[in-house]
Amino acid sequence: MIARLATGAVSEMSGPASVSVSVNPVSVNPANQAAQNLIGRPYLSWSAVSTFMQCPLKFKFRYLESLPEETLSSSLLFGSGIHQALEEFFRAELAGGSKPTLEKLVYIYRSTWLPVDPEAVSFGSDTRESLDRLAVKVLRAFLASDSAGLLGHVLGVEEEISGLLVEGVPDLLGRVDLVTEEKDSLTITDFKTSRGKWSADTVEEASSQLLLYSSLAGAFSPKKTIRLRFVVLTKTANPTVEQHFAEINPQKLARVKKIFERVW
Repeated sequence: MIARLATGAVSEMSGPASVSVSVNPVSVNPANQAAQNLIGRPYLSWSAVSTFMQCPLKFKFRYLESLPEETLSSSLLFGSGIHQALEEFFRAELAGGSKPTLEKLVYIYRSTWLPVDPEAVSFGSDTRESLDRLAVKVLRAFLASDSAGLLGHVLGVEEEISGLLVEGVPDLLGRVDLVTEEKDSLTITDFKTSRGKWSADTVEEASSQLLLYSSLAGAFSPKKTIRLRFVVLTKTANPTVEQHFAEINPQKLARVKKIFERVW
């Protein structure tokens, strides 16, 4: 359990990792109340900040006026389904249970489509049937890959991480796909589905969010090396699963924090 990680302290025990956290931590950051008054939430998220950078009007529609999307992208639903299946896989590992079978993971993937009106989905060149077949291949490739193994002990799956990044700016609240702990390190993992393999430039471009999370993780676990990892599952005819580690560059981290501040 690593909810609200910024308030916890990672154990140094050699057994399964544990975190001591406050159940209901109270933030003393005065900017959080300003955010509550302005945007209806006492924090900022990376998705909100990046949306504002892309298009302030889109930010307004989504985060201030809560306008519903007219259509849903089939690619987005596909990625969400794969993500839910991987979450179940690592939750079983965290609980010490048996690993889900391919059939179980496919069932979870399909379940994410159930609440969605088929008429509201924009498929492009895909069909629901073709995406279902692709999901089976992607999940099979994952189970056969090194990424289905572990880098140490599972510390948390889909858990919140929050804390102060910049004085005068509301706390960052994020959700971490997977955190694993080894004796001297923590690895923060983000799962991605992609139409093709990632290049080094793609990893660099995608690393801003995890860099901010690493800054928060370093505050509660200063003695451990933080590693940032992307697990990329390609949506190709023959899916691949690749691991990419992003560099924690202090200069880039400072730039990303400055962007965070300027957006606020």
